[in-house]
Amino acid sequence: MAAVTMGPLTVKRIEAFGFAVLIVGAILLAATLLGVSYKFQENIVIPAGGYYAYRVEGHEWSVMRFSIKSDEPVTLCITDDVGFRILKSGDGALCLFKVDGATRVDKIWRFPKAGPMYMVIIPESKDAVSVSLQVKGGLFLW
Repeated sequence: MAAVTMGPLTVKRIEAFGFAVLIVGAILLAATLLGVSYKFQENIVIPAGGYYAYRVEGHEWSVMRFSIKSDEPVTLCITDDVGFRILKSGDGALCLFKVDGATRVDKIWRFPKAGPMYMVIIPESKDAVSVSLQVKGGLFLW
């Protein structure tokens, strides 16, 4: 049986590969630990005829994980600056993501572009609506 020896070139390749794995691992670890750019949980009451809006920041590579529970059906709309201005003017909602008539929404949503977006909750009831909201945004590695 012949002995296998590793030459200097092979050792250098192994060292380079190990270094590359270490750097990629450090970047992924930093993104996981520092990647959650915001996280909030709130219980709100939306008055009849009103809406509630949150401004959320993101990038093309980031996602938003949210959970909404309400005692009455609500419409959930995620929109950009233009859609939010249309909503405020009273002409309806121009949404990039929309769920109508839901009492519970659990979703992971990827930002389509960099910059601010607005998560708007619109009650469908003529009465005040109680809503529980949890939002976490950033980079998630499952």
